[in-house]
Amino acid sequence: MLRSVVHYHQMAGTQPVPHPVGRGWEIVEVVTSGRGWVQIDSEWVEVLPGALLWHMEGDCTIGRSDPDEPYSCFAVRIEGSLAPRHVPRLSFWPEVGQVQALAAETIRMFLDESFDRSALLDYLYSKLRYRSLLYEYRRDTVSVPEQLRSVRAMIESRYAESLKVEALAKAVGWSVPHLHDRFRAHFGTSPRQAILECRLRSAREQLVGTGLSIKEIAVATGFTHSSAFCSSFRRAMGMTPKAYRDAYYFG
Repeated sequence: MLRSVVHYHQMAGTQPVPHPVGRGWEIVEVVTSGRGWVQIDSEWVEVLPGALLWHMEGDCTIGRSDPDEPYSCFAVRIEGSLAPRHVPRLSFWPEVGQVQALAAETIRMFLDESFDRSALLDYLYSKLRYRSLLYEYRRDTVSVPEQLRSVRAMIESRYAESLKVEALAKAVGWSVPHLHDRFRAHFGTSPRQAILECRLRSAREQLVGTGLSIKEIAVATGFTHSSAFCSSFRRAMGMTPKAYRDAYYFG
């Protein structure tokens, strides 16, 4: 249940009271201006404009503010959630103008009692969760070595070709065992499996979104024979390509 949607402004020369989050509650604060601090793992962490804080049971809201440059934040309080933590405690939404626009829009709709608050909650929750996870995704991507990013890009753009792991390793100046080890360490899978996953993802899209035959899709996604495609598809999806198309085809 959506309990409140506010744009909070801490008064200059004063300090906020940190609020502990109780069982079944979630509170999201996105700093829009000024400077504050929040306690994470017994340490006070500075939060500046764009900081997205997702508080769950046992956490506390922002508890300190710069007296001369007090913080403001877009805050959303949700009651009735017992889900485990599903987002980072602290992430970042760099486009502060977008946060301010979201705050203005959703506060206006929250105050309009004729508008469905469950729909507003769905919108806000998905928007904030997306931004939090997007930050985490981008941060993880940046930490990946350039060679692995290049390999991943080659796989995603050339999976339909007769792409060999040896060629990928050569392209970045690594040995095949070294590429395999580093790729698995960062992505949790092998280059060969990543190629297969790209082929199967494209195949699923074509099965439900085009009228191409299964043989044509097999060729278009890089499989040498339709029998190999059907076997790989069934192992991954638990059903044949035909059964998948029958279940999900949009047409």
